[in-house]
Amino acid sequence: MVMKTLLYFLMIILLCTNIASAYDEDDLEWACGNSKELHLGETISNGNFTVGAYNFPRSDQNEIMFVGIRLYANGIPVSDQTLVEGEDYIHEDEIRITALEFSVPSSDWTTDLPEELWAEIKMEQIGVPRFDVEFVTDKDEYFTYSSNIEVDLTIQNRGDAEAYDVEVNVDMDGLEVIGGKTHYHCSALEKGRRVDGKTDTTAFDPITLRFGLPSVIEDRIFNLAVNIECYDIRGVKYSHSESYPVKVSGMFRISKSINDNIYMDEIATVTVSLRNDGTRPINSITVSDTMPPEFELTENSSLLWELDLGAGEYRSFTYRLKPMQPSEGGYVIPAAIAKWSWDGRTYTVHANSPGITVYGPKIGLSKRVDPETIEEGGIVTVKILVKNTGNVLASIDVVDSLPEGAVLIDGASDGRAVLAAGESHTFGYNMRMNTTGSVELPPAVAHFADTHDYDGTVVSENISIMVNPAVYSAQTIDTPDQTITTVATTNTTTGTDKESGAGSVCTLVGFFAAVFVIMRVKRT
Repeated sequence: MVMKTLLYFLMIILLCTNIASAYDEDDLEWACGNSKELHLGETISNGNFTVGAYNFPRSDQNEIMFVGIRLYANGIPVSDQTLVEGEDYIHEDEIRITALEFSVPSSDWTTDLPEELWAEIKMEQIGVPRFDVEFVTDKDEYFTYSSNIEVDLTIQNRGDAEAYDVEVNVDMDGLEVIGGKTHYHCSALEKGRRVDGKTDTTAFDPITLRFGLPSVIEDRIFNLAVNIECYDIRGVKYSHSESYPVKVSGMFRISKSINDNIYMDEIATVTVSLRNDGTRPINSITVSDTMPPEFELTENSSLLWELDLGAGEYRSFTYRLKPMQPSEGGYVIPAAIAKWSWDGRTYTVHANSPGITVYGPKIGLSKRVDPETIEEGGIVTVKILVKNTGNVLASIDVVDSLPEGAVLIDGASDGRAVLAAGESHTFGYNMRMNTTGSVELPPAVAHFADTHDYDGTVVSENISIMVNPAVYSAQTIDTPDQTITTVATTNTTTGTDKESGAGSVCTLVGFFAAVFVIMRVKRT
């Protein structure tokens, strides 16, 4: 075994030596380069190399033009050369510099300044082999009960040079190979050519591999890797690797479904399904689910289940949800989770997260007062806001009630409106409070209905106001024997001038009557 290994490496060394010694500059392949007209002192770059034109010498014989170039590698001068038109220079089999064309000098050479001359210089890096690997599978995902895994590999040399002694190895990441070869060798692969999976046919055939489908408990990704090694004509080694994920579903499957869309007065049904596609039973499975906050359960359920699943067995659980808020954009329902233990390891599998759209109006009703504290007989302004936060148009009837002891001054305590999605409307009125203390206002009530015969009633929040007693002022009149007090409230309503005069007369009459009575009492 050791001798075979030594012989193998010796063959590779000999092959690389033969490749390196069996070529000349004419056999080299070059990548597509770039060119530029260089005046004196100008430069052109390609990769790590830079060429500068530093001189334009001329020969009096046959008026031959030259250009003096200086080559830099990573900014360091490595070579000075003089090139005539059409001549090239190859530096260490890595870069080729060619003088393509020169400016045409005048007949009188003495009139041409060096900075007016130019030379078109082309730079080309050595061509190298590069590989492109294409993976084609017969399925995007493989299930336990499906057929085997089949993969076609197309390997192409997309570089700028021929590849020699090409070795192709496929890493299966633990998959069992039941068809095809995982190792291929090509003595040479020209640029643009592909590795032929079947050399005994005239047509091109990809490398076809078939793998046995493994039985995995949970979903798993197998990464198929293609590793390529080769040499160029100079004996320089190149490596290339590409991988491709193959998804194999576990033998345990859990999924979750719900209605695609419902109306606000409808009920959604949620189904959690479980399946064991393996050949062994799975025991003590715990399934838990989560209710979205925009829904409420229509029945008593803990959304927690325990079960055993035999080989090939299927089970499902259902529960029902009532929507509380419409949403045209839809809701994402949380995934159910299944957990169990097997061979000392705990497995957790998540179901999918389905979506549901809920249609209908959503009416909000609020009631506000200003001010919240007044005196008896004062005026309170009431505003009622109704808003449709749903996604369907609805008609709304709003009715409000006044508290005991209140009198409507202006406005209306009821109203109607038609509100599209997102619209709102405000009702308002003023009332006089003729009572005192903490007064609780009755809530406003709104009844709504839409074109789908969906209707309902909403009630505003409870609010209260504080009505303080009116403040009174007192006036006293002094007499020789007794003080007479006249009381007037501060919250009196101003009458007409005539009524004011009559009141003054009555007050005066009452005053003289009181004096008359007092005098008679004293005489007796």
